[in-house]
Parts: sequence; C-alpha cells; structure tokens
Amino acid sequence: MVVLVEEIEGNNKLEGNEQDDSENLVIDTSMYEYSKEVEVTDAIDINEYVSLIIRMNDSLEEGMAFQHASNQTYEFLQQDIIEGAEKVGINIVLNNKKIAMYEIDLDEFNIVDDEPMAQLVLDAAVVKMMTPKVEEYVDIMELKYNKK
Repeated sequence: MVVLVEEIEGNNKLEGNEQDDSENLVIDTSMYEYSKEVEVTDAIDINEYVSLIIRMNDSLEEGMAFQHASNQTYEFLQQDIIEGAEKVGINIVLNNKKIAMYEIDLDEFNIVDDEPMAQLVLDAAVVKMMTPKVEEYVDIMELKYNKK
C-alpha cells in the first residue's frame, strides 16, 4: 500500500511516502491546483481502490471548491498508474470540514473532450455526502449526480 501526502505550494512536495521498492511510480496529484494538500491512499494491490482526501484552499466557497476538485479529478482519473483500480474515493475538505464525498466506478468513467469535466466525473460516481451549500451549487449549475 502506498500512502502519499502532497502539499501544493508553488512546487510539489511529497511527504509521508511509503512505497514498495519494486515500483517507483507515484500517483500524480499536481492537477489539483486549487488544493493546499492532497492525501492519496493507493490500495490497488490490496482491494483495487484509490482514495483521495483533497484539502481545498480555504479562500474558496463550498460550491467552487467542489467544482474545482471535480474538474481536476477528471484529469486525475486519466493516469495510467491507476489502471488497476476499480474505484476511486474522493473526499473534498474545505476549512477542515468535509463538504462532499463520492466514489467513482472507473468502468463507468468516460473521456469526452466536449462535455463538462465535472459532469463526466459525476456520471461515473455515486455521491455519498454533500453539504447543503454544495447541493445548492450543483443544482444551480445543473449538474446531475447519483445518490447513495
């Protein structure tokens, strides 16, 4: 199992790295430009699962934090290194409060260049939790999602 914590501050810095020496591949989280830290738990070899805790910049509103994290997850999901995963868990945290949590089934994820990135991510996901402010934002933006 690989546990990575990446702080996003100008340059990408990895901390808390536990890696199997047989592989020097690291899951990239640099696409999360609006985050201050991304924690990755890579359990592909154990249960075909990757989990992210995305700690967003505190200056964002809940709706925009959700939008940015979901848009950037679109790019995250296209990495070859996560090919062995069946599912990816996304936890979005703002000001030390979880604002959304969803689980993506990679078999359901589609790459389509002319469709909204967040919608493509949500099409492949089951939302387990959203704060009321995130729900309101999603409704205003007319994003569709599957609830648990």
